[in-house]
Parts: sequence; C-alpha cells; structure tokens
Amino acid sequence: MKYKIFIIILLGTIFTSLIYFYVDKDNLNLLALGDGISTGMTPYQIEGYNYNDYLRDYLHENNILENYFKNFNEVDENASTLFNKINHNVENIDRKLKIKQAIKEADIITISLGMDELNNYAKKNNLGSTKINGYLENYERVLKEIRKINNKKIFMIGLYETNLINKNKVTKINEELKKLANQYNLIFIDIETITEYRDYFINNKNYYLNYKGQKYIFDKITPFMEKTTIEII
Repeated sequence: MKYKIFIIILLGTIFTSLIYFYVDKDNLNLLALGDGISTGMTPYQIEGYNYNDYLRDYLHENNILENYFKNFNEVDENASTLFNKINHNVENIDRKLKIKQAIKEADIITISLGMDELNNYAKKNNLGSTKINGYLENYERVLKEIRKINNKKIFMIGLYETNLINKNKVTKINEELKKLANQYNLIFIDIETITEYRDYFINNKNYYLNYKGQKYIFDKITPFMEKTTIEII
C-alpha cells in the first residue's frame, strides 16, 4: 500500500513537472514604453518595424514569449506624460489592460524617452540646463514609480545626436541617464554611435530611424537578452 502511494505521488510530481515545462516555459512578458523611437515612427508619420518588434520576434523564436504589451508607448511621449499615465493607471483599450498591471506582469521592460521631448523643445527654444534638468527629474519620477511595481529587467535606451541637439550635449545627457540607470538597476543601451551609419536614417533632416537603425538598437540589447534567456529557462 505504501509503495502504491509512493508511486502515485511520484507520477503526480512527474506529471506536474511536464505540465510546467510545456505550459509555463513561454513565460516572458515584454512591455514597450516610450516615444516615437520605441514605436518605429518614421519621418513620413508611418510607424515601421521597431526594436521592440525585433525583440518580440527574438523571444518568440526562443519559445519564451507569452505576451507583448504595446500601445502604451506613443509618438511624442515625454517623461511627464508617461508619469501621468502610470499615476492615473491608464488602460490599453485594445487589451483591456491597465498600465500598472502591465508593468507588474512584465518580465522585460524597454523604455525610450527624450528623443521626441528634447528635439521638439529644441525646435522652438534653446535647449538649456533648465529643460534638461526638468526632463531628467521627470524621468526619475517615472523610474521610481516603475520600480515600486516591478523589480525585473528594464532596458533604458540612450539618446543620439541630431541636427537640433549636438554631440556634446547628448553625451552629457547620456551620462546623467547612465547614473539613473545605475541608481534604479536598469541596463543602459548606449546608441550614441548610431549616427555614424547614415543608411540607418531615412533622411538627414529627421532623427527617426529606418528598420536598419531599429535593428541596430535591438542588436545592442541582444547580448543582455541571451543572458536573460538562459536565466529564465
């Protein structure tokens, strides 16, 4: 009788393990946050393939993708508006999912803020320390809110030079972003050298990227994803 009980328990354990392996293996949720860089916006106001889409494909090909939470990101998103979204817990109408729930469930979060905000400001104003410091303060507010809910992997996408923001200024801003990344345990993705590849841009007058530029960002993320994949599996 004892042996029968033992066998039943053993078979139950094996069965449960098999269910876990085949059902729960695909357990990574990806959340995309940020501005037009994160949506794949182009100079023609059409959204193309973006680094989050490449990342989704990567996770799917490795059989570890469960959900891809998008549409919380949008063109012209800035640190202040994203903070308000989180603070008011806005809902993604397509998925009937609120942003705090998406943040909570996410295993990987990507966030891109600053390219739209700072370039839009620089079109009409001098981009000085007051605006930059305000942007950084609001960015930190966003990170504080996210870290209250989620302690998993977050990729912060850096900035790059444009015809409105020179290299020296971008480098200084990125240094501050790196400090925030260290403070809140984020992985900073440095893409400052992307401007060396002009074929990553559709034209010289606009900072939005083509699919090659978007893949460049994804390729910067890939080494960290390979480590993530091993850890998750």
